[in-house]
Amino acid sequence: FSPGMLETHRWNPFRAIRRDALWRLGDLRTMASSLYVPDNEKNASWFVKAGNIFVAISLFIIETEDEYPLTLPQVYEIASLGAQLGVWAQREIDERSSKGKPLSDETVREMTMIVSESKSKDFATLVGFLTPRLAIYGEKTVALALTESDNPAENIDFSKLREEATTVYFCVTEGEMKKFAPLMNLFYSQAIRENSKVMPEHGGHCEDGSLRLKHQLLFLMNEFAVMKRIEVMETAPALSRGAGLRFLIIFQNEMQLCANDCYGKEGGKALMDTFHINIVFAPGDIEAATAYSKRLGTTTVKVPSDNAGISDGQRRSRGRSWTLQARPLLLPQEVDDLPYQDELIFMSATDKTPKMKIRAKKIMWYKEKIFQERADTKIYPLPVVPTGDPEKLKGMVKSVVKQNQSLKLARPQGDDILKEKSRRERADVPQVNNQK
Repeated sequence: FSPGMLETHRWNPFRAIRRDALWRLGDLRTMASSLYVPDNEKNASWFVKAGNIFVAISLFIIETEDEYPLTLPQVYEIASLGAQLGVWAQREIDERSSKGKPLSDETVREMTMIVSESKSKDFATLVGFLTPRLAIYGEKTVALALTESDNPAENIDFSKLREEATTVYFCVTEGEMKKFAPLMNLFYSQAIRENSKVMPEHGGHCEDGSLRLKHQLLFLMNEFAVMKRIEVMETAPALSRGAGLRFLIIFQNEMQLCANDCYGKEGGKALMDTFHINIVFAPGDIEAATAYSKRLGTTTVKVPSDNAGISDGQRRSRGRSWTLQARPLLLPQEVDDLPYQDELIFMSATDKTPKMKIRAKKIMWYKEKIFQERADTKIYPLPVVPTGDPEKLKGMVKSVVKQNQSLKLARPQGDDILKEKSRRERADVPQVNNQK
């Protein structure tokens, strides 16, 4: 999945939204929580309000799916109305009601909230939180990637990941990581939730009697902290093991996770505690190195002590004694100075293995024959990736701006001035000539 390129499989996040009125509002709010993650506590209420507008627009599109495509690019098309959002929402409510095709009470309620917010003096600020998170969906390649293909083989279906042995890559360049961070957040959130609803033993059986959900699923997330707070990750590593989900996250240091715009100090620590294995490289930070040094604990060493004395007979005596003292297994500076090829592994205890702390050598994949073979495209050819047709981009989004509305321009002199002049210059009143 490469949203920045034409060469990509497709994924429509709205595919996971249930259309039943019993579930759709909750599903949309869950989706909004992944797109509108607060960057700090002070702005939290603004992100909540922006998420509410997103939900209202999405509900409208669901009920008018025969007119508008249910995609994130279409949501952005409507949200980009900006200050006119309230006018648009009221117009849609009134026009559809007058034509005998009223929107549901639920949708009217949520859209009325837009109308109410638009009358506030702070609405421009709210729009500033709403549209930036959706702006990338206005890009053509992104719009293509987030619109379902007519060919089912080109679409990513999260519900099949435990049924069939499948590898899905979310591909972005270094320069695109922050731009696509909210989309990555939503991508992983939906994949995790979709595959943690049903336990393998409750997912049915194949014709041969084997479990339909036979495969475990590993989520390998590099630069994990870039995606900021992923709400479902606060509980998934601890609660989804029975569903066959496994997690491997990679980040620069724990300070990233504990930042206020990520999981916070307590949340970051709680997340780390749910992982049974922690692999650490040379941290390059003495504070982090000190924490790992303390985590490694101490060892007992013999420390010599030399004694010299003079007896009453003026005879010198010397002796050496040994004492047992505690010493850090690795001093902070030793942790910080770990060679490039070394790593520390912290493993929690299981029912089969005790708690372990290991100093090990890294596996350099490019030096191992077995991994070199796996990277050889002659042995393992790259899969075929579908290429999108640029011509199909034109109809993927429909405008909500009324094109037939005429705009009357005022004359340079001003219509009000001309009206007042004509009122005063009555034909039945003779002109007064003041000239002598």
